[in-house]
Amino acid sequence: MSADPKSLESHSSMADNTPNNSPVNLLSLDGGGIRGVSQLIILDEIMKRIQAKKQLTKVPKPCEYFHLIGGSGTGGLNAIMLGRLKMSTEDALCSYKKLATAVFSPDNRKLFYQDGKFKASTLEAEIKEIVKHSCEGYIGDELLLDPDAGKSSIGNVFVCAKTSANLESPQRFRTYAGLPNQGPDSIMIVGLGGISSSYIDAGLGHNNPAKEVREEAMELFGSDRPVGVFLSVGTGHPGPNGFQQPRGMEKILSLELMKTVTKIAADCESVSSDFAKQYNSNLGIYFRFNVMHGTGILEVDDWQRGADILAHTSAYLRGPDAFGKIKDMVEYLCSSSSLERPHTLGTFGMSSVF
Repeated sequence: MSADPKSLESHSSMADNTPNNSPVNLLSLDGGGIRGVSQLIILDEIMKRIQAKKQLTKVPKPCEYFHLIGGSGTGGLNAIMLGRLKMSTEDALCSYKKLATAVFSPDNRKLFYQDGKFKASTLEAEIKEIVKHSCEGYIGDELLLDPDAGKSSIGNVFVCAKTSANLESPQRFRTYAGLPNQGPDSIMIVGLGGISSSYIDAGLGHNNPAKEVREEAMELFGSDRPVGVFLSVGTGHPGPNGFQQPRGMEKILSLELMKTVTKIAADCESVSSDFAKQYNSNLGIYFRFNVMHGTGILEVDDWQRGADILAHTSAYLRGPDAFGKIKDMVEYLCSSSSLERPHTLGTFGMSSVF
């Protein structure tokens, strides 16, 4: 994605339909390889519940309800499909499964993979196919930047990535411009004077981008903007074994770099725990959904286990805890534009955690 600003006009953000003082809804998407399917299944259930609640003729899209969507790793891919390309959860699920089958198949493995386990060219080709089938007037090289995106729009997207030169702080690539603090450091420069930056998956160490979503929302919308719903969706609890060693899409990088990355890798649930402690008093704002059993122990490149992921996620959604939380959240999502919300982005969940 990188060329003509007009080439994605039919998929632009829904500009000027969001008053600058209305509550904003935020969506944070973890990384997790093939387990990203679980994430999309959860979002699909939420959208179908909204459809039932509002008696809509068709299932709504996440880009119609969330003002900012941020993702890391494969959650970043989901964010682009759902936000920048304005895909439905059903279409995103189909595209994700097709991509994962191609990328993680034995036929795409490298014989000797010092620079990664799978061929990055296959991933690139599959992503281009997704963009091609989602865009009218596809010209082969599309801009991530959306000319209609911004603080008066809904469906804004950013994804996290890191440079091999700076593994501590993720870089944010946005579909919108014009942030007060958006300077030269936010622009990717490749091959300037023989110097180039190599970008890698920010999921390695920043797999749960909830902190980045909150910070980005404050920059984009301002600290005085009311918060509607903050939704964080995982790809499966890691279980007793803790953080899973990165594989699959996260392994399309050098083994030497992997050694450095694993030293700073953090568990998604650590971030989630911090948020839960911080926002428990803010009832009706922060919601976290993450399958507790089954998907977290799967290899992130285990593309043949899609049926298992579906079964575990479906069981999780039928459980009383997830079922009740989705019901509560849908109530807020369906009324957030007119609902008086008690917190702004600046006051929401303030504590010593961050």
